Amino acid sequence: MLAAARATIAQTIDCWVMTPSASGGVHARVVQPIPAAPEDEDWTISFVTSARSRKAAEIARAGCMTLGYQHANRDYVALDGQVTLVRDRAELAARWQEPWRVHFPRGPEDPSLALVRLAVERIEVCVRGVSPEPFGSRYLTVTRDAAGAWTIAAN
Repeated sequence: MLAAARATIAQTIDCWVMTPSASGGVHARVVQPIPAAPEDEDWTISFVTSARSRKAAEIARAGCMTLGYQHANRDYVALDGQVTLVRDRAELAARWQEPWRVHFPRGPEDPSLALVRLAVERIEVCVRGVSPEPFGSRYLTVTRDAAGAWTIAAN
């Protein structure tokens, strides 16, 4: 199941990030996750954003979010977990990608640049050949405990 989730994620460039709004709803927008670095923990997903954005405010307030990935064949993966905003300039410089300059003209020193880091605690998978049939109407879920072990959840 985890391998199917990783394969689906690897086949997508962008994903949806969903954050709880202050009014009780959910705001969704597309982001481009950063490829994992060798020092990243297992199932930690990152992307950059403006620290002055509504997204950053919702992340700071709620401390949680969901990332949704969907492949053209309709397979999908949803990742939930705790999220933090990282403002460490050394880490931002190490992760810096030049195409981001269009949004952050001052580069990794741009004061509005922040790294969003999701520590995945729950994975929902709907992948052909892995999820129960009929495809699209049932999914599998795994959750991670405090020790980092994954358990299949009853659906």
